[in-house]
Amino acid sequence: MNRFSIIVLLCLYTSFKIAESQTTPTCTEIGSFEIFDGTCRNYYICVDDGANLNPVILSCANSFIFVADQGRCVSESTATCQQTTTAAPLTTTTSAPLCSRYGRFPIQDVNCKSYYLCYWNGTNYTIMDNLSCPNTLVFNPTSEKCVSPQTFTCQG
Repeated sequence: MNRFSIIVLLCLYTSFKIAESQTTPTCTEIGSFEIFDGTCRNYYICVDDGANLNPVILSCANSFIFVADQGRCVSESTATCQQTTTAAPLTTTTSAPLCSRYGRFPIQDVNCKSYYLCYWNGTNYTIMDNLSCPNTLVFNPTSEKCVSPQTFTCQG
């Protein structure tokens, strides 16, 4: 499968965003597979590049969950998450609270650039702390993304 085919395949998943900083799964067959992290939002697809099967880790958009039987993200209103969440132990950092789900969360600063990432490491939720939006971008806690200051007003 060439890169164009992989891009087309990814475009078919209209309600996803790429999940970052997750433990990389091993692919043994082509398809889409659930990541058991308590959220029902994270999954991966295995694609064949002609030589190897490679995992691409993805996350459903807000208000969508991954349904393994269908191999895609569907609205939370049409399916029920059957996974349970295990909270991570409290870390030594003082700027980020306990993680209970995958996502990016603001760290209070006057420029609205700082945030932390909660991710599933295969065993529990872990915090990647002291992250900062690049250049002039600011962190929007609603979208959980770094955005242009014209689209989000920092309350500092």
